[in-house]
Amino acid sequence: MSKDYDFTTEYTLDKTFFAECFDQTSHPAAFPKAYFKGILFLIFGAVLVKFELLPSSYVGWFFIVLSIIEALSVYFKRTWWLWRQTLSTSSGSKVRLKIDSNGISYKSGKNTRNITWSEIDQLEQSDLGFILHIGKQRQYVSKSCLNDVAIDFMIEQHAKSKVNSH
Repeated sequence: MSKDYDFTTEYTLDKTFFAECFDQTSHPAAFPKAYFKGILFLIFGAVLVKFELLPSSYVGWFFIVLSIIEALSVYFKRTWWLWRQTLSTSSGSKVRLKIDSNGISYKSGKNTRNITWSEIDQLEQSDLGFILHIGKQRQYVSKSCLNDVAIDFMIEQHAKSKVNSH
């Protein structure tokens, strides 16, 4: 493919996009591990209340309620995240996505992000999009706004950047 390839598109940050982004990039919560902190809060609070270790049982009840809130935050993680994103100032805004031989760039309002191909540690492909692993960060690009040529170009450029870096 030509080094002069340049693909530009626009998409809207809406609830559908946010839901796809969350579903494709989040790690599923495993039962015992995800609720571990909540279980510790519950045990700590119960011990404080049961054995009356403090003059007032309010601190123990605080930790018991905190354990319930923690469990709910794990259980409703997706709903909470989607709600926060749809209430954010970026919700409803247009994003201009550009893919070329230099890398991938996003422009939305005042925010601009340029990612070079060499910065991308891993290009993980799912059925609905690409997850760009950049250090500990992950960036999502939906295939719904890409054509087949752009998809092939991304795969090729990432492969070339890994060959050149080794």
